[in-house]
Amino acid sequence: GGFSITDNSIATYDSAAIDFALLPIMLLGSIAFPVHYLILQGDLRNLYADLQTRWVFIYMSAGTALLTALVYMGDTYDSLFTAFRYGSFQFVSAATCAGFQTAVDATNVALGRWSAQAQLTVTFGMIVGGAAGSTVGGIKLIRVLTLLKGIRFRISDVFYPETAVRRLKINGRRLDEQEVRQEFEEAAIIGFLWFVFLGIGMFVLLLVLPEGEYTLENVIFEVASAQGNVGLSAGITGPESLPTLGKLMFLFNMWIGRLEIIPVLVTLRAVFSRGGFYQ
Repeated sequence: GGFSITDNSIATYDSAAIDFALLPIMLLGSIAFPVHYLILQGDLRNLYADLQTRWVFIYMSAGTALLTALVYMGDTYDSLFTAFRYGSFQFVSAATCAGFQTAVDATNVALGRWSAQAQLTVTFGMIVGGAAGSTVGGIKLIRVLTLLKGIRFRISDVFYPETAVRRLKINGRRLDEQEVRQEFEEAAIIGFLWFVFLGIGMFVLLLVLPEGEYTLENVIFEVASAQGNVGLSAGITGPESLPTLGKLMFLFNMWIGRLEIIPVLVTLRAVFSRGGFYQ
């Protein structure tokens, strides 16, 4: 959930051992619960056979490596170990939507003062999230993988004859043309709407925040954190630092982020229909 009994979250303890002890727990939260069940039943091959679980480890490892390199080469931290400690924890916490934060002024360098590239890398982790069917928010890995596989599938159509019968394989399922269209459209719609509401939240935040006090990457980071139901902060969100309109916008971002947008649209359609707006 990301809540803590102290104001500075896990950073209060300022312990590398505690940071590294929490990493596997956060990772477990980003793996789909059906996979947990199968693994507890003894079917350990799901750790690498399941598409989402396999990509959880690939994605977390790649994000950690990139973020570590950015904060180390950008002179945010003076040693490779420190860069890895803070880079790995912040990225895994963001991508698993755990919300624990160790990069604060009290310990070293606050996340909001990292380089733009480093902040946007963490933001990317919050936007994508982990596996569907787990505790995470964000768009979810399976939808991102469906979009990438679907785009490649469509582009490769150009190089096949019209008589070719093709199937798209996703997570062990072989999809026919209709199933491909349905899966791809759902992933595309949710992805598109996610970025639409991300943009609306950014627009509102830029309107209400004092000019020049925060950078654009701070704003993008903060809205992505709210909509992804993460809880990491670049320093904007707070009882006094965030204006009331910004808090109301974040309430909406968090609500639609948790419900994954489509149920919100269905609810609004039912409200409009019963309210006579379609007559």
